[in-house]
Amino acid sequence: MALYDINAIELKEKIKNSGYRKLLLQFPEGLFTHATEIADLLEDEAYEIFISSTPTYGACDIEVRPDYLTIQFGHSEIPNINYPENLLFAELSSDEKFDKVTEIFATKIECDRVGIVASVQHVPRIKEVVKIIETHGKTALVGKGDYRIKYPGQVLGCNFSTARDIDMDVDCFVFMGTGMFHAIGVRIATGRRTYVLDPYANRIIDVEPEADRFMRQRFGAIVRAEEAERFGIIIGAKIGQRREKLANALISMIKDAGKKGYFIYSDFVNPENFYFDVDVFVNTSCPRITYDDYLRFPKPVISPVELQIALKYRIWENFKFDEIVEVD
Repeated sequence: MALYDINAIELKEKIKNSGYRKLLLQFPEGLFTHATEIADLLEDEAYEIFISSTPTYGACDIEVRPDYLTIQFGHSEIPNINYPENLLFAELSSDEKFDKVTEIFATKIECDRVGIVASVQHVPRIKEVVKIIETHGKTALVGKGDYRIKYPGQVLGCNFSTARDIDMDVDCFVFMGTGMFHAIGVRIATGRRTYVLDPYANRIIDVEPEADRFMRQRFGAIVRAEEAERFGIIIGAKIGQRREKLANALISMIKDAGKKGYFIYSDFVNPENFYFDVDVFVNTSCPRITYDDYLRFPKPVISPVELQIALKYRIWENFKFDEIVEVD
């Protein structure tokens, strides 16, 4: 794998010690092209290897079956989830270095106290980025995070606690990786200016314009929810996503407001199939469904915080990005 490093020796030893004779390899969609390469790397007469065609969207999205050892690639386990025994996580670290793009940031962006966050594949490079920033006379800080976070500085699509840990001590944040979602999450969760450090293109992206667009879209959904009378509360069945206590609290708010609410329990949320007779969906499952898939739903979809704003339990100025801290 040209872009990622895998500790095959350690992984093979874990497989051997597990005693399982059947392996189920699970990948994020972006790693499907490397699936057969990894299967070849693990090939052994002691066991059979099966590649799952169902993509995984995080460490809370696991596929386990009796008599199989599931190996999920590309994610780290979430410490406060009680996983089944027949599951292993194989983290893939990126070989891409951040020295050039960090030098550009340190010399061109005015930010004296910098918070550092990263997706898991880039976490091993955090120390390098900290060192470069500090050689330019700036302060670099890395937050520890809560019980859903394995590594200091790591952010998940549903948890930005490593950024919130230090938001009062920094002037801005840098997100080590690609894509805008995590960086926007950091920006909304902390209120601090946030930049993407893309090591592949050696470019810096200020997420402010995308964050503004995101907020306009979310407030539009809230306005539509204010007029709704019937709400469908989506509850995720996947481990690490089930927030039934939260769903129960939300349904009570809906009833107290004189409106109607329904629980919709789902193992896999396919927005195109959600033709239920409601005005608005409230998502307590994976937060990315609300933000990434909102255009795919036939009706508006909002987060728990956005429902509270729509029902006047929370003021607009107290908008927050939906994060999962603990699960039922």
